[in-house]
Order: sequence, then structure tokens, then C-alpha cells
Amino acid sequence: MGGYTGNILNVNLTEGTLKTTALDPTTAKTFLGARGIMTKLLWDRMKPATQGLSPENLIMFFTGPLTGLLSGNRTIVRFKSPLSATSTGLNLMGHCSTGGNWGPELKNAGFDGIVVEGRAEAPVYLYVTDGDAEIRSAKHLWGCSIFETEVKLKDELDPFTRVLQIGPAGERLVRYACINQEYFYSASRCGSGTVMGSKKLKAIAVRGTLPIPVADIDDLITLEDVFYRRLRSDEAYVYGRSRWGSSIANISSSDSSTGPLKNWREAYWDDDIERGGPLQWEARCRVKNRSCFGCPTPCNQLGIIREGPWAGTFDIPDYDSTDLLHPNCMITDPNGVYALSSFLDAVGLDSISTGNTLSWVMECYEKGILTKDDLDGVELTWGNVPAMFELVKKIVRRDGIGDLLAEGIRIASQKVGQGSHTFAMHCKGVEWGVGGAGNNRDQRETFCYVMSDRGGVHLYGTTIEGQNDFAIADSLTLCIRNVRYLDPELIGRALKAATGWDYFHTRDEWDHLAHRLIILERAWNIREGLVPERDDVLPERVFTEPLTLGPKAGTDAAVYDRKTFEADKQTWYQARGCDEHGVPTKKTLRDLDLAFLIPALEKVVTLEEA
Repeated sequence: MGGYTGNILNVNLTEGTLKTTALDPTTAKTFLGARGIMTKLLWDRMKPATQGLSPENLIMFFTGPLTGLLSGNRTIVRFKSPLSATSTGLNLMGHCSTGGNWGPELKNAGFDGIVVEGRAEAPVYLYVTDGDAEIRSAKHLWGCSIFETEVKLKDELDPFTRVLQIGPAGERLVRYACINQEYFYSASRCGSGTVMGSKKLKAIAVRGTLPIPVADIDDLITLEDVFYRRLRSDEAYVYGRSRWGSSIANISSSDSSTGPLKNWREAYWDDDIERGGPLQWEARCRVKNRSCFGCPTPCNQLGIIREGPWAGTFDIPDYDSTDLLHPNCMITDPNGVYALSSFLDAVGLDSISTGNTLSWVMECYEKGILTKDDLDGVELTWGNVPAMFELVKKIVRRDGIGDLLAEGIRIASQKVGQGSHTFAMHCKGVEWGVGGAGNNRDQRETFCYVMSDRGGVHLYGTTIEGQNDFAIADSLTLCIRNVRYLDPELIGRALKAATGWDYFHTRDEWDHLAHRLIILERAWNIREGLVPERDDVLPERVFTEPLTLGPKAGTDAAVYDRKTFEADKQTWYQARGCDEHGVPTKKTLRDLDLAFLIPALEKVVTLEEA
């Protein structure tokens, strides 16, 4: 079986055991790779209604059949999220993705993926190398920042070791803690770091030197050259990504009124948007760009703050982190944006959820819902960077008001009350990302934020075709930006060269496989407690508070009509083979080779025949 190593490392931290099992070829053929295979494992191996912080929760780290063979690789992480939830508090799917080099290193160490369950008695880390693994004490690492942990483990093991780790936020179970590698590559969404922290798993260090089996190496090398030329073919795109990275979209999203401003109350910030954006970073701080594994369009812009109170701080700012901290919190000090972004990486906090949390608190403070006394003396006015630092430190320590805010804005707004839930910008508990759906007040928000299997994330897709592309990209573990410059026939050829198997040749075959993965995810969430009619909802703000600034002001695009929203939901349900209540029909499940889901689903919901 080429492309895959054929091995899954299973770790039980409660028992302190390690076991290697074979990857089932039928599962690999049916569900392709990381995202698809992990969802199938969640269905098979996790007891229904397991909550996100339970020792019985699984957290999985997987590669795909093209990881380490083609450029622009990702590592996909799946788990039951402690953050995403139904309106009644039952946890749902957790998913995140990170670039860098960790995934290819795992593949070279002889494993397609790692499945972790249980909870260690004391902090540990996992060391994986060339077909072997061991659980080691992490007492000397507990309490260290992301940056400190990376340096210490490379000193301890091998400077070429690739390390996934959590920071103090994950250790203290902040519900939106993230996992980082190589300092700034973050698997950020849905509380991935929280789950690792709940298991007392500080890090997974990997060093691999083994070859990856391939069915047809000559054809794969030929195709890699085709891939490279395709990815370099759009000269304007390559130039922009290599010079400014993803954060160049800060400016265009404001100009088009799709970005977040003042807790998503507005979408347009005129010339102020450039105060903390990529042009300022390039002029003040940028040193060089960095790429993920083998990528010819390096979009990570590494730099250092050279003056002021944060001089010496280094960062790689990206679109979502800077947009949720900069315009959404109305910061006009560019160095403050970069310093806060770097600090969030150091402590292991998802900058998207954190930015949304801070902007929600700012609005509560502005409206008198939360007072200075409620915030333990912090005056969290718009754009107040020192106050933001102070409140973030409280969140990480779970100190005072920080203990409540560490729960995420779904829970915080429920407890604060006074109508604050109407401007708590989340879907199913996960605070909104901006890239993709953005502040569009239209069908894109329904398709991306509402229909996503893990709540208000930005990298899910705003159209049926776009969602299918994400599902395949996440299973192959290829960067979605690269996949958009390729096509199903070309990627199908690469899969054939790697694995020896025919997966797809046409767009219809590609879409059919993606549809299977997406419906499996929806079915799993329904099994875990999702009621689509009740839980497929948007924040009240988008229906009742029209945008008043920028090109959308005074137009129909300034607000999302509620009847249109309901119609858009039905459009998605129908396209995905669901009934009017958002539940997949039996015919859809059979057509997608998912009939095995029917008995379990019938225990919790009525399934229509067609």
C-alpha cells in the first residue's frame, strides 16, 4: 500500500501504553486520508456523548496519502471539542489544521497518524522516531511557553526534531487553547490545546528518517514538477503571498466591507485598516518569509519589532489573527497588534477566539453591561492594548474575570446575560474566523459558519463546491490554496502514483467522495446531540443591526434577511441530501456508502427514506 505507511500509533495515557495497529486498506480507500479517516475512527471508537474534557475523548493527529510527497502539506487534528457545542451544551466536532513540517516528519517516522486517549497522572510528552515511540516525563516543561518548550525539546532530543506543543493556556484548560509547532504554526481552532492539556500531554516530538512507500516513483516525480509549475503560474498571487502573506487580505476585506470591525458591528474601517496591516509590518518589522513543507509560495512573513515597549518581539502575523485583533478590537498601534499576536502564540491561545472574546468584552464594557469592577479594575476600552494584555494574562491564569472568559463567549454571554448573547459572535460555541465567509451578511455565512461540522470556523467553504474542496484537501493534507490551482484529474493521477489506487478522475467523482466525508461528519454530530433545527443558527446581530459604514451601507447587503437565511439553510440541506430538518435521508446515506450509520442514527432521530 503506497502513499500510506500503513501504521497508526495508539497511545493510552491512563494505562501508559503504546500500540501500533495497521491502517485498514478499506478505510483508506473509502475515506481517503486524515479528515475522512479520523471521522470514521471517531464514529467507531468514541462512546456517544463523551464530553470534550473527558479522559475518554480521543485526539488524533493524521497525515494523508500525499503527505511528504507533494508540496504544501498540512497536519490535521480531530477530537471532541470542549468549545463547540449544541445550545444545550453537548460538545461536538473539533478540528484544526497546521502547516509547517510536522506531518511529513511523522510520515518519515513510519506512522500515518497518532490516536491519543486517556489522561496521564503527571505531565508527559510523546517522543516518536522511526517506527518507535515512548512516553516521557514533561514535568520540566509544564508551565513553559510554546517558544520555551520548542527550544528545550530540541536541545534535549535533536535540533531537527519537529514538535507539537501546548502552552500555559492549554495546561489551565482555557477552552480555546491551541497547539503550536515551529513557534508560530498553529492548530488553533476548537480547543485542541485544551484537550491535550486535559490529558496532561505537553508535546509530541517527532524525528523521522524512514522512506515513504510509493507505487510509481517516476510518475510521482513528473507530477511534482507539474504541481510546482502550476503553483508558480499566477505571478501576481505568488508575488503577493511571498511578500505580504495572508494578512494582505486585511486591506481588501475592509475595502469590500467583508472584514470585522468593532466586534463585527461594522465591516469597513477606511484608511485606519492600514495602521496594523501587512504594509506596516513590511515597513517596520519584516525580515524574511518562510514556507511550509516544500511549498513554492512562502506566505509566512517572519519579523521583529524594532522599537518601543515591545522591541525584540518576533512574530509571523497572518490574516485572521491580525484582523480579529486589529480592526475587530480597533487597535491603531501596529506594534501593539504584532506584540499581542506573538504573546498569544507564546501562551498557546487561539488568536481568533481570543480576539472575538476581547471585542465582546469591549462592547459589554462600552454598553455598561460589564464594569471596571467586574473586570477586576481593567479598563478595556476599544484599542487599549495594555488593557488587552492584562486581560489575556487573566484568561491564561483563569484569574478573576479571566476564569469566566476562559470558557469562551458562548458560556460567558449566557452567564453575563443582559442581552450580551445577541452580539456574541459565534456559531455552535466557536468564535467566528474571518477568511472565507467574513462579515458578508449573506448565504456565505450560512454555508460556512452554520453548516460547518465544528461551528464558526473560516476554513470550511462558502459554497458546496468549495466545501468539497476543503474536505478533499484536509484528507490529502494539502494546503487549500495550493489545491485551488490544481484539479481532480491531476490530483487523482498523483494519488494513483503514490498509492496504486484509483480514487477519482473527474469532478463528479471528487465531489461524491467529499460529500461522503461531509455527511459522515454531520451524522456524527447528530449522534452526539446536534439538533439542526435548533442549533443551525447565526448570531442575532447579523439580522437586526445593518452595516452603516462603507460600500454596503444603506443597501440590502447591509443586513441578512431572516427569511433569506432560512431559505439558504434549506438550499444547503437539499444540496447535501438532507430532509427539511437538516438530517441526512436514508437514500443519501446508502448512495454514499454510509448505510452503516443508519442503526445508530435511528436511535436519536427520525430518518426519512428519501
